[in-house]
Amino acid sequence: MNIRKLFTFSTAFLAIAFFAAGSAKAETIVVTSGATIVSTDFSDAGFTKSGNTASGFTWDDVTGVTAPATSLSVFDNATDAALSFFDVRANQMDVNENIGGGGTWRSSFNLVLDGSTSYIDLTSFDLVIDLTTGTGGNQANTSNKDGIWTVNIVGSGSYNGTASVTIGNYTSVTGQAVSVDLSSLPNLTNAETYTFTFDVIADASDTDWGHNISVDSLSLTGDVATVIPEPSTMILAGLGLLGVTFRRRRRA
Repeated sequence: MNIRKLFTFSTAFLAIAFFAAGSAKAETIVVTSGATIVSTDFSDAGFTKSGNTASGFTWDDVTGVTAPATSLSVFDNATDAALSFFDVRANQMDVNENIGGGGTWRSSFNLVLDGSTSYIDLTSFDLVIDLTTGTGGNQANTSNKDGIWTVNIVGSGSYNGTASVTIGNYTSVTGQAVSVDLSSLPNLTNAETYTFTFDVIADASDTDWGHNISVDSLSLTGDVATVIPEPSTMILAGLGLLGVTFRRRRRA
């Protein structure tokens, strides 16, 4: 390549670069409303329960975060003792803990926003549960069976958010929906990683009859804000590749 062509190419390259830099725009944020951040129904063939841990399931939906570990462990929320499962209900976390008799249990998973996610505005945490007997079978009815479900999210920095819902009396022995409203909690950002814990206990303000809880499915929803690279950034990246190609051709 002669000097004139090199000068022309260099001038054009710099002009485009300055134009791209001068027309830079703020980064674009695209919000996906009502996204399912994580969910599972434990329906995988490899799903197993051993000791206090249910594992071998997959997260059916993962949006805005890296997929959490495919295992959930249950602990007594008052004593931190490891609990167990009845292991008689297929594709469910049938926890062996008498909630109506004063028992309580918790489980947790980690949330790490992926690199393209700016923030997550949480909406709700939803479960489908069954009420079971002391051997894991179905309860005969829902009389005097209630629960307080609590979500606590603790970040690796200063984040600490809690929300709960009280169900005064369950209305169904199987397929009972539970929804914890998380809309009042601060947004999750990629400045921290988070531990998401959920627990259940009976409402001590009234009389409760014995019952256990078996979790059929769970899901976490919210609005996910994704960062889209600005046009000038993509142009400059393309120019960079063009420059590399030019250098290689010169060497050749």
